[in-house]
Amino acid sequence: MILVWLCRSGWCGQSVIIARMNIGIKNSSPEQLLAEAEQQLGRGEYLCARELCEQVIAGLPGDVDALATLGRIAMLQYRWQDAIAFFDQALRSRVDPWTLVNLGNCYLKTGDLDQAEYCLRGTLELAPGFTAAKIGIASVLHARRRFDDALIELDEAARTAPGDVQIDSRRGSTLARLDRFDEAQAAFRRSAEIAGKFTYPRLPAFDRASWDAVRADGRTLPAPQLAFATVKAADVGGHVTLISCNPPYVRKYGFAFMRSYAECAQGAGSLHLHIYDPDESIVDEVRSLVASCGLANFIATTEVSPFPQERPRQRKAYYACGRLVHMGYWLKQYARPVLSLDVDFIVEDGLENIVAAAGGADLALNPRLTIDSPWLDIIANIIVANPTPAAIQYLLAVRNYTLAMIEREPESWLVDQTALYCVPVMMRRFARKPAIAWLAPDVAKNRLWHIGHAYEHLLQDPRYRKYAATGA
Repeated sequence: MILVWLCRSGWCGQSVIIARMNIGIKNSSPEQLLAEAEQQLGRGEYLCARELCEQVIAGLPGDVDALATLGRIAMLQYRWQDAIAFFDQALRSRVDPWTLVNLGNCYLKTGDLDQAEYCLRGTLELAPGFTAAKIGIASVLHARRRFDDALIELDEAARTAPGDVQIDSRRGSTLARLDRFDEAQAAFRRSAEIAGKFTYPRLPAFDRASWDAVRADGRTLPAPQLAFATVKAADVGGHVTLISCNPPYVRKYGFAFMRSYAECAQGAGSLHLHIYDPDESIVDEVRSLVASCGLANFIATTEVSPFPQERPRQRKAYYACGRLVHMGYWLKQYARPVLSLDVDFIVEDGLENIVAAAGGADLALNPRLTIDSPWLDIIANIIVANPTPAAIQYLLAVRNYTLAMIEREPESWLVDQTALYCVPVMMRRFARKPAIAWLAPDVAKNRLWHIGHAYEHLLQDPRYRKYAATGA
């Protein structure tokens, strides 16, 4: 089954393009171009692979293999609508199982379950017993909350492809939704053993031993260091909006966030920027921007990552999760609601209504509309926490879960979302679960616009350019 996995590669450099031309690719046959595109795709050089396919299309409009490869590239870049268009165009000329399965999986990712199921069941008509289609149908049934039917589909897939790593991965996700947590964890373990390398099923834990470990974890980290503040935290009411990232992301996204916040959301609350591994100039750059855009209530803190440069994957995972590591500490410090946001948002209006969604609860979390798996079903881009003992206890357990997983799994990603999902399950089973409110799908509409780190093309959107065009 062709999987959509998280890619962190950047744009391919000009030197790669030049090298490609130097070895004669530019004058190669369509077959050679597509073979080179596959190699570039395997290296994570999506832009190069895309350019090669577009060369084929320029010479042979409608080339099915080039269109199908462009669709796969779009999937890997999370450009689902583009992928759908490419696969649809390819299927008009040639119907094959893999392209039809990929089209169905794209529809699943966009939440169009009817079209997804139509494509996947059509694949089985074309190729009875096609394992990828059966697993895809199980995913659709899971999304429809027909969990028992999903398990039946997975059992059928296992009879024909018992070694497929995705079968027990999907089975674990569905069993977890049925509250059959021990069976779910066993299924995830089997999937991970088959994979033999890091896969997301290595992350979920629901058992008593894991709860005892994250509850009792006594590891200490240095407290975040205050870089500067324009106001004393105790002197400001309202909520605290929290963003965090390393210096390159401060410059790429943080400055735009800060400008948009200054224009659209300044009120009684404060904005807190936390910087991982600050370089020599970033604090001064932030201080200058705060003054230039008139941010009245601003706090900047820093920390040195517990994962050194020679452990870059773990360091990057920590950058994604660090706000959760310290959020309980900040809740105690501020003694008022904290709204944690991804730094790659643009603020379009006041944020009070998002904070208010947690009223009467300990926390408010952001659920994925089309349910999928423990590592995807709670989106970590928006978190609201009230300064209650239950919220602080929850965040302490999330902190410990996060640190333990990053340490144990050096290649891990999506640890934050997995922790947000698994810790409440363990607290419900073995302790006392906090009161969690679920954010409505439209809670951030016209208030926050999310760029997303995987959507480089959105950096040309006027909503981003408006706030990124000046300053750093």
